[in-house]
This record gives sequence, C-alpha cells and structure tokens, in this order.
Amino acid sequence: VGLSDISPLGAGRFLVLERDNQGGPDAAIKKLYAIDMNCFNVTEGETLEKTMVYDLIPDIESLNGWTFEKMEGLAVNHDGLVWVNNDNDGVDDNSGEQALWQVTIPTPLIIQEFDEECIVTGDDDDDD
Repeated sequence: VGLSDISPLGAGRFLVLERDNQGGPDAAIKKLYAIDMNCFNVTEGETLEKTMVYDLIPDIESLNGWTFEKMEGLAVNHDGLVWVNNDNDGVDDNSGEQALWQVTIPTPLIIQEFDEECIVTGDDDDDD
C-alpha cells in the first residue's frame, strides 16, 4: 500500500489518497482517508490514526473500463470539493485511460481554522 497524495483541509487536517499497485480485477485499495494532526504530538513509535472517508473502486468500476492501477492525484478546493485522477504512466501494458473526476464525500469536508490551544511548540525551558 502506498501513499499517493495528500491535501490539506485546514486546522491540521489532511485528506490522504492510498492505493495498492494493482489494476484490473486485482485492484483492492484505492481509498481516501482523513488524518488529524491538530493537537498531535509526535512521539517515537506512535502512529497516527486515520479514518476511511471514501472507497474509490466503485467509482472507477462505474466508468466501465479498466480499474486503474495508479490513483495518484488528489485536490481539495476552498469549498471542500474533492477531485482525484489517475496516472497511466504511458507504458505498453496500460490501457492509456486517463480520468479526472469529482468525488462526492458523504460527510462534507469543512475547511477549519487551527485550534490555537493545540498548537505544539518546543519547550525552551528544557535544556537536558
């Protein structure tokens, strides 16, 4: 599984596009996840929680073509509209199909401001 793209939503929140490297009938993972880094303090060994927002495979299959291997483009505009596209690499074993479409997320993505109480800063008093 690979991270293909990441787009900011504001307030330390991001939308992430994950995919496998499989196309056609072997394709299984083409999904959008939300992550929230507002108030997240990075600690070694700690992982960030992600929330699945949208599975792209049903949309891709509805195009009645090859299920794309590489979903690689993601954009979120100022109104929270989400756009995705694929990269066909222009290689011999690829259909050459290219698609760009707007994804309708069931829960609207709201661009928010940072929570000032959660901004993580360095501790100047710690001189260990």
